Amino acid sequence: MALYPNRMAKKFQVLIDEQQYKTRTGQRKPSSLLQLAGKSQEDAALVLEGGHVCLDPDEPIAVAPGDRFTTIERIRYFVNGEPSATINNPLSLESILRNAGAGAAIDIQDLGSYYLENTSDGRKYENLDSMVTIVDGDNFLAIHVGSTPVANPRCGDV
Repeated sequence: MALYPNRMAKKFQVLIDEQQYKTRTGQRKPSSLLQLAGKSQEDAALVLEGGHVCLDPDEPIAVAPGDRFTTIERIRYFVNGEPSATINNPLSLESILRNAGAGAAIDIQDLGSYYLENTSDGRKYENLDSMVTIVDGDNFLAIHVGSTPVANPRCGDV
């Protein structure tokens, strides 16, 4: 039994964006495969040959000799100043609001009381099913249009 079992692993080749890379193990994190290809997990996601997108860059996947991968660029955007990223485009208004959530001061239990405005071009989206085309770097404001709770004084208080 070797003290360093990974050193005993055979090297084999995989293709990422049609470029060959050598790796030593059958279990790899997508983030390490992206790094082989000179990409960061913040900028790209790894896609397996069959079309499965590895969304969690730290969840190991089985890699076999000759496997083919592609990368897809992440689109970064902001909602109420909070950063978000996606590989899907367009996204529904509901998805954007839900993903932004509490970090962007959005009540996900009351998504229907918000509309979204793109600060770059003024586009507004009011229907939760509306599809929003996102350009890298877009900045959105989620504007609450529902009722705001107010304090209710007890009877007899003066």
